[in-house]
Amino acid sequence: MHIERKFIQILLITLFLAAGSLSAQKHTGLQNALAFSAGLYAAEGLGSNFYYGVNYTHSLKGWRYFVEGSFGFSSVSSNLLSTIADFQLFESDNLYTYQFLAGYDFDPLGGMPHLVAGVAGVNQGGQSKFAYVVGIGKRIPLAQFGGAKRLGLRYDIHDQIFKQTLNADHSFTAHNLVLTLGMYYYF
Repeated sequence: MHIERKFIQILLITLFLAAGSLSAQKHTGLQNALAFSAGLYAAEGLGSNFYYGVNYTHSLKGWRYFVEGSFGFSSVSSNLLSTIADFQLFESDNLYTYQFLAGYDFDPLGGMPHLVAGVAGVNQGGQSKFAYVVGIGKRIPLAQFGGAKRLGLRYDIHDQIFKQTLNADHSFTAHNLVLTLGMYYYF
């Protein structure tokens, strides 16, 4: 709970600073986007499950720099663990993630992916963890292919990195991969 509160504070401060920079910039068009994504969440040692998410992106300086806040949910259920051992590893099978990322797009309208880095709160089966996030992705505006000026596609590959403890004697650095494909709307 303490980690999630700290994460929300960091997110609100950063969004406040980003909103403040809007008044200093000239309005150059559509800088905000809301995206809905779906894909896979691969929790290390637990397998992969479907993942659904929503994110808000604010672009700065001609779409090269951006900040992003997102929320996603999945499951930590594992057919392998339930087949091998008849016990439940976590309090529940629910998985929720909150991410705050800063990104840089080398070529906003080209084919090269953007880079992101940031922090996340991961609630995995009732256990809250603070995570670091690194990844790549691409926002592809559909306006360059036709008349859909406010719509676009996106893909993301993120690695959520945190310390995981499955029993009292063994902890390790977990790398949970999030692979998504989505649709966004600019406003």
